[in-house]
Amino acid sequence: MTTQTVNVLELFTQAALEVDGRKLNGLTKDTVISTLGMDSVAVMELVSFFEEKLSVRIPDEDLGKIRTVGDLAEALKKLAPSTQFTA
Repeated sequence: MTTQTVNVLELFTQAALEVDGRKLNGLTKDTVISTLGMDSVAVMELVSFFEEKLSVRIPDEDLGKIRTVGDLAEALKKLAPSTQFTA
C-alpha cells in the first residue's frame, strides 16, 4: 500500500484561489487563517474543499480548534492516518 502525501500549504493555496478567488503567497504552517481576510462563507467553502479532496469529514468540534494552517494539517492527520500531511 502506498502512502499518499499531501502538502497542506499547496492545497490551501489552491483552495483559496478556487473558493474565494484569492492568490495567497507566503503561507506558512503558522499563518493564522482568520488574518487572511476571508469571510465565514469562504472559510466554510474552504473546509468543504478539503473534505471533498481528501474524502474526510472534519467534525464541528475540531473546526473550532483550527486557527492556523498547521492546525488544519494536524486535524487532517487524525482524520486520514494513512495519508502523510506536510505543512
